[in-house]
Amino acid sequence: MLTTLINLFVNLLAAYLLAGILFSIFFYLKGATRIDEGIKGAPWHFKLILFPGVVLFWSVLLFKVLRRS
Repeated sequence: MLTTLINLFVNLLAAYLLAGILFSIFFYLKGATRIDEGIKGAPWHFKLILFPGVVLFWSVLLFKVLRRS
């Protein structure tokens, strides 16, 4: 029973992180400039610093991008 719950939790966490990684591709290509115009000319290493936060908070950022569209 406990191992089933742990497996379920790990699978849900993996799915959430995979969704975040896929969202980050869209976010860097189109969505980031909808939230903040200043990121348009940002270097790649700045975007690399933002990557963990985008993956973790992808659901919040998706809501913000959709509100600004």
